Amino acid sequence: MSNTLAKNEQRHILIVTGDVSADPYAASLAKACRKISPSLVISGMGGERMKEAGVKLVVDSTPLSVVGFVEVLGKWKVLKEAFQRLREFIKINKPDIVILLDFPGFNLRLAKFIKKENIPILYYIPPQVWAWGRNRVKKIARLMNLVAVIFPFEKEIYEKEGVRTEYVGHPLFELLKREKKKGIRKRPIIGLFPGSRENEVKKILPIMLKSAKLIRKEKKVDFLLAHAKGVKKKTIEALTSRVSVPVKILSGSSLEIIKSADLLLIASGTATLEAAYFQTPMIIIYKVNFFTYLLAKILIKVPWIGLVNLVAGKKIVEEFIQYRAKPKKIASLANTLLTNKEKISEMRKELGKISEKFNNLKTSEKVAKLTFQIMQKSLDKGVKNVC
Repeated sequence: MSNTLAKNEQRHILIVTGDVSADPYAASLAKACRKISPSLVISGMGGERMKEAGVKLVVDSTPLSVVGFVEVLGKWKVLKEAFQRLREFIKINKPDIVILLDFPGFNLRLAKFIKKENIPILYYIPPQVWAWGRNRVKKIARLMNLVAVIFPFEKEIYEKEGVRTEYVGHPLFELLKREKKKGIRKRPIIGLFPGSRENEVKKILPIMLKSAKLIRKEKKVDFLLAHAKGVKKKTIEALTSRVSVPVKILSGSSLEIIKSADLLLIASGTATLEAAYFQTPMIIIYKVNFFTYLLAKILIKVPWIGLVNLVAGKKIVEEFIQYRAKPKKIASLANTLLTNKEKISEMRKELGKISEKFNNLKTSEKVAKLTFQIMQKSLDKGVKNVC
C-alpha cells in the first residue's frame, strides 16, 4: 500500500507560536494546509485568529507575549505551564509534524523535546540571527528539518551555517492585499502605535504622548491611538489620562489608522511593514528595560532596528531608540515632515519599494506545501533519516 499522502487522508499538525503578531500568520497557514487536506487535524498554541481558523488550541498564547530579556522573567510561571502542557500533548498525540512560528526562546527549547520524540519540525519565521543570537544557528541546524525564512537576506545567513532553508516571503503582504489603499484625508492625522505588548506600551506610549503634546502646540493635529488586543484597555487609558492632549483610542482598527494617517509615531515591529505597504510616513520610537537595552547593545549586530530600514538596506525612516527617544526631538521632526512635501514624497517612494519586494509570493501556500513535503518524507524514510 502506498505511503503517499492523499488529499482526504487525515493527518495531524501542531502549530506553535506565542507572539500576538504571528497569530494571523499561523491562522493563514492553517487555512492553506486545509486546502491541501480538508480532513487535516490542526492543533496549536496561539491566539484568537488561530482559533477562528479552526485550530484546536492546546494553549491560549494571549497571556504569554513578551519582549526583552528581563521582561520574560515576569512571565516565567505561565511560560513553564504552557511548555509542560505542550510537551504532554505531543507525547500523547504524536502529531505528524510541528510547525514553530517565531517565539524563539520558547520554541527552541520545545524543539529539543520534539526531536527526541522523532517528530519532524518546520521553523517558519525563525529567530532573527542576523540581528543577534548567531550562536543559535548551530542549534537550529541540528534540530530543524527545514527553516522557512521571510526576508530575502536571511536565506544566505542560514545556509552558510548548514541549515536547510527556503525563502517564502513575508506573510503580512498577502494579508494586506485584501485591504484597500488609503483615500484622501480631510485633516492632518497622526497615528500612535506604542506596540502590541503591555511592557512595550508602558515604556513607549508616555514618550509618544509627550511628543504629541509638543506637536499640537505647533500644529492642529488629530491623534488616533491604536489599541492592540494584547494590551489592557485600562493600561492605555491610565497613560493617556496623564497627558493633556486629546487622543482617540481605537481598538482593532490599526490598519484604518495607518491608511488614514499623514504620519505615524510607531514602535519598531511588524506594524512598520504595514505602514510601508500603504506608504504611510513614520517615525520609529522604541524603549525597553535598561538592562534589556544593555544586553541588546552587546548582542545586536545590525545598524538599525526598524524592519523597513533593514529590508531597504539603508535608513529611510528615522529611529529614536532608548536614550535618543526625546519628545522634543521627535516633535521637531514630526512637524518638519508634516510641512515638508518633498521629504514626505521621498519617504513614500522608498516605502513603496519595500512592498514591491514581497508582492505575489503566496507565502502561506508555499509553507503549506513544504509542510506536506516534510510529512511525506517522514513517511517514506522515517523521521530519523529526514534531512
